[in-house]
Amino acid sequence: MRGIHLLSLAAASLLLPVTPAFASPSTDKAAVDAKDKMVCKRTQRTGTRFYSQICKTAGQWEALEEEQKRNARELIDRPQIEIRRE
Repeated sequence: MRGIHLLSLAAASLLLPVTPAFASPSTDKAAVDAKDKMVCKRTQRTGTRFYSQICKTAGQWEALEEEQKRNARELIDRPQIEIRRE
């Protein structure tokens, strides 16, 4: 019985993926893969009970968010002009 356990343990260890010590995971590829991952969001339109689903890559969602933040900052920082009529 003990021999069967040792044999199955040895066989299982052969099935494990083996990577050389000098190989390192590519962090750049992981970052690129994370930005290429599709993310779907549900939004509800005004005047309807139905939701619409919008799917974009994570990179596209980040770019959209940055653009919206930039536009909001621009609107807030815009100088106010006051016209007085006498």
